[in-house]
Amino acid sequence: MSQFTETTRVGFFARLKNAFKGIGIGIGFICIAVYFLFWNEGNSVRAARALTEGAGQVVSVESSAIDPENEGRLVHINGPLTLAEPLSDEALGVVAPAQAVRLERVVEQFAWIESKKTETDTKLGGAQEKTTQYTYRMAWTDAPASGADFQFPDGHLNPPMPIKSEVIRQSEGAIGAFTVDDKISDLGSATAMLLNVAHAEGMTAALSLEQPANLVAGQVVIGADVAAPVLGDIRVSYKASEIDTASVVGVQSGSELVPYTAENGREIYLVERGLKAADEMFEAAQSANTFKTWMLRIGLMIMLFLGFKALFSLIDVISSILPFLGWISASVTSLVSLALTFVVGGATIALAWFYFRPLVSLAILAIALAGAGFMAYRARKTAQDAPQGT
Repeated sequence: MSQFTETTRVGFFARLKNAFKGIGIGIGFICIAVYFLFWNEGNSVRAARALTEGAGQVVSVESSAIDPENEGRLVHINGPLTLAEPLSDEALGVVAPAQAVRLERVVEQFAWIESKKTETDTKLGGAQEKTTQYTYRMAWTDAPASGADFQFPDGHLNPPMPIKSEVIRQSEGAIGAFTVDDKISDLGSATAMLLNVAHAEGMTAALSLEQPANLVAGQVVIGADVAAPVLGDIRVSYKASEIDTASVVGVQSGSELVPYTAENGREIYLVERGLKAADEMFEAAQSANTFKTWMLRIGLMIMLFLGFKALFSLIDVISSILPFLGWISASVTSLVSLALTFVVGGATIALAWFYFRPLVSLAILAIALAGAGFMAYRARKTAQDAPQGT
């Protein structure tokens, strides 16, 4: 492991220039966040309505035979999953278990990894001194950088990898007389496969490496000494996701199940591991839609906050001429930015719900205004309780 320290000084006027740039970035963040907050609510409602529509039309059928009377209907089937042939990694000659829908090759290199830690000290007059400590250590990683972009590349360059990680998927499968598409490859949790001596020997030949391939705890380590790896050593392991039974909801089209298109244009094609009833699958899909909506809401609200914070960066920089005043400014502008995030974000969501679901919008707007009021109160209190300079 090695460490390097770099100290840079950013003058007051340079910080002012960056603050003006930050205002433009902040406006961009706010516009993007507002647009996608509105879009996210509409997307969520459309998905929920499509799923509700599908749940009211789906019929459960036996998978053992195809009934021509169900042609074009939204059907639900479940049963044992049949795969045409086992997945295999032709590059290294590894074959997955018979019921694997996904085979993951994980290739790691013992390589240099850069990490950094920066501390910022604001000086009297508004200038800032940034001290960054760069640490370089060697460890196993499946995504090694070349090292050319490291801050201190000398002595920390990584050799190219002879082969990289890859995910191999089943293109289709069958449940009884029905064919299902490659979405089955997303099912299940991958578990580790135990490699053997034959795999190790095959990898040595396939990669044409001079170093020996050693079997260690079901993994193949390519290097002179597995107990003391050196720069450039390779470790290969595999994971496989095995599925015995599956459940699918889709439109019957001959012997295939294809996506159902709802009246609003949204497509429905549900695939789950195990023997699931149709109502269970639609409930799970509705829950997944709600979760996705909330994750996007949170992410976009964070972007909105960062946008408002960037708008006030000029005030923070000017105030930092006196460090204690800069601390007060940073605290107050953060609270004001948070209040504006509640107001603008909440209002955007409320307007979207008013457009798509009017009855819920008033409740959301009330919550947003209450949050903004609380943040404004905290901002005033922070300013009053802040330490006074001399």
